[in-house]
Amino acid sequence: MKKLFLAFTCFISIHALAQDTTKVKKNAYLGVLTLSEKFKDEKNWSAGDQAIVGEHFQRLIKKKEEGIVVLAGRTELPLNNPDMMGLVIFYAKDEKEALQFMMDDPAVKAKIMLTKVHPYGLAISKCQ
Repeated sequence: MKKLFLAFTCFISIHALAQDTTKVKKNAYLGVLTLSEKFKDEKNWSAGDQAIVGEHFQRLIKKKEEGIVVLAGRTELPLNNPDMMGLVIFYAKDEKEALQFMMDDPAVKAKIMLTKVHPYGLAISKCQ
C-alpha cells in the first residue's frame, strides 16, 4: 500500500510539473467599433482613409491567424445609420490589454473609428 501511495504521489507531481504554467489565461472581450461623425458621410472618405481601413482589416486577419481574434465583422447597414457598428471578439489577459488592443487599431488611431471594450463570455462558438 505504501508503494502504491508513493507511485501515485510521484505521478501527480510529474503531471503538475509537466503542465505549462507560463501561459496566462486569456479572457474574451468584445470590441465595438463605430464611425466618427465625419466618416458617416461617404463623400468625406479619401483614398488615404480607405487605405487605413484596409490596414485595419489586414490587422484583424493577422490577429485571427495568431489566435487572438475569434471573429470580426460589421452590421450591413448604411454608414449614416445609427445602428451601424463593427464587432471584434478577441482574447486578452485583462481589460487594460483589451483596451490597448483596440486602441492600437489603425482606424482608431486615425480617428476614423471610435471604440469601446466590454468583457465578453463566449457561451457557444464554432471557433472553440
